Amino acid sequence: MVKSLKDSCLWCIAKNLHRINQVGRYLAAVNKECLIQLLAAHDMLTEDYMPHVTYNLFAHNLKRLNLHKCCQVNDNLLKQLSMSGCHLTSLVIYKCPGVTDVGICAITGGQSELVVLELNSLPITDRALCNIRSKALERLDLTQCTGITAVGVLGVIKHCSNVKSVILLGCTKIQGSLLPGIAQDLNCNLEELNLCGVHGMSDEALIGIAENCPNIRKLDLCSCREITGAGLTSIFTKCSRLWNLDISYCQRMSSPSEFKVLETLSMSLTHLSLTGILLENEELFIEILTRLTGLRLVRLCGVRALNDQSLKKILCKIGHQLEVLDISGSIEQRITDEGLQSVAKYCTNLQKLILTMLRNIHGTTLLPIFQNQERANCITELRCGGTTVSYEVLIAAASSCRNLEILDLTAIDVDDSLLVTVAKHCLHLKNIGLKGCKKVTDAGLSELARCCPLEVVIAAGILALTDKSIFALASSCPQLQELYLNGCSRISPVALRYLQDCCVSRVHVMHKVPNAAPNQLMARNLDTGEFCRVDQLSYI
Repeated sequence: MVKSLKDSCLWCIAKNLHRINQVGRYLAAVNKECLIQLLAAHDMLTEDYMPHVTYNLFAHNLKRLNLHKCCQVNDNLLKQLSMSGCHLTSLVIYKCPGVTDVGICAITGGQSELVVLELNSLPITDRALCNIRSKALERLDLTQCTGITAVGVLGVIKHCSNVKSVILLGCTKIQGSLLPGIAQDLNCNLEELNLCGVHGMSDEALIGIAENCPNIRKLDLCSCREITGAGLTSIFTKCSRLWNLDISYCQRMSSPSEFKVLETLSMSLTHLSLTGILLENEELFIEILTRLTGLRLVRLCGVRALNDQSLKKILCKIGHQLEVLDISGSIEQRITDEGLQSVAKYCTNLQKLILTMLRNIHGTTLLPIFQNQERANCITELRCGGTTVSYEVLIAAASSCRNLEILDLTAIDVDDSLLVTVAKHCLHLKNIGLKGCKKVTDAGLSELARCCPLEVVIAAGILALTDKSIFALASSCPQLQELYLNGCSRISPVALRYLQDCCVSRVHVMHKVPNAAPNQLMARNLDTGEFCRVDQLSYI
């Protein structure tokens, strides 16, 4: 895989805004948007370069801005964007620590056509939201904006009453008592509500939401520890269109008396997440799951009632329609190969299978899935990190799952030969987990990089990896986004910087080497082209 012609041209323009005479006059708005994102991704919005950026790229016809993890994106830059007179339909700012209330107020002021607003992990408060006045706004995402309260959200909703999706994941200051007010203003428009980690949630708030928003289709209550069956009953009875529900880690739902309210769940539910629900009543657990005949996704990690027998009884009823199954392990290891035999027998349309941390399995009973090419072609995600899955099963999966996009092999005893097989057959692979796979070397990872459009590589703890792997990724994986290499002491910071410069978007790199020598000097070996530690070079 190499950079597309479009990406190469944009990169050339991005580096030469100061040399190409009035280049902005010849660029379409969509290309200007791509260039702004590219410059931010490569930290090129410097003080010296900014005049060329504002002159050529900041224009009134900009519609979409997407700024990720850039320290150079600050209030001044957002003010200049606002002064360009742009009429945005989508604004996404993620992890830009230089952005405060002042910048957000500047860029959102007068944006009457804004449809999507995503402000994630920013050091902002309610004051940042005071200028949002778009009747067209449909999606409001404030994920991990810990300074935002329900008062600020309520202020936005009062001026943007057509919002369909509200994401408040990790907004720990949200007061649950004010959420019914937000729901009342949105009324029938609200379809998606994410309150994951909002500790102020209560049954009273949930009842208020149910009474005012009957059209909710997707509800995430993960880690809302105070809610009980009373609040959920109101949701189930009044929100008849609900199809996606996440009540993971809702501790009070572990009680059989509270869990029993799931009997009132709509039969039209297709996605259900019960991760961390410590229910032990197997009979009730089976009864609830088997009546939900429309389920397409189910996450059961950590449910104590889950074992080989209960899994078999559940899957024989609903397995044929499941597309995503998460039965990953917890402290109590109750799933064995007998349980996986039920997966192979009944889950004939499976697309994603998560088996992480199931230490009592070898996976041989899954072979019927991989031996049937039609079923194997449906698999796009396979996670078996931390298990003892046999080499035979992994080879079978690698050879037959031609559409695999995500593969997690964390801490499994795999080697280069398996990775070569993956590279040969899984030509759509984007995410590979190899953490702790100590037999993997540059040869295996380089072959993966050459054949697969990798975007996420987790290779921490593989001591054999060197700069050869990094150069292979740099030359063949321009769409790489995340790279985890903690403990890989033979990889140099210089090579990683080269990789980041070669990729289209920003590459998040984790490369902590606690035992590395202080003030370590790296240099290129002119004979081999590798970056090496100077103190390890030999002169003969």
